[in-house]
Amino acid sequence: MALKNKETVTYRSQSSREYPHVEWLELYEDGKMYECAVLKQDASGNVFFFEVNSLDNIDRMRLAQLLSDRNANSFELWDLMSQRTLGNGINALAYFHQLVKVLTPNGKVMDPRPGVMGIMPTGMVDTKAPAA
Repeated sequence: MALKNKETVTYRSQSSREYPHVEWLELYEDGKMYECAVLKQDASGNVFFFEVNSLDNIDRMRLAQLLSDRNANSFELWDLMSQRTLGNGINALAYFHQLVKVLTPNGKVMDPRPGVMGIMPTGMVDTKAPAA
């Protein structure tokens, strides 16, 4: 999954050649890129992710199984995880959600929480919900 709006972000990214939904992201403005599982990118360009290096071997295997699913290229990782139960009996999204961070278009990493959103480096952002 290639990140959308690459021309409007202030960080570098590169798609993994091995798995869908895995990106190498520059997270901390330290000149390093980190392997991350990308769950979703919203309309404002915020990337919901977790670092693969933060996982132990068992969780890496669980993630690899999710990414190897035949439908992995058809859905966002967020959707894939919401529909899968891990071997420990826990929903994959509920299990991995505790690790999720948000990378804003400005390259800042933050915890996802209500009332705060990242914005594009320039321009105006419409915070209203789209009309149905």
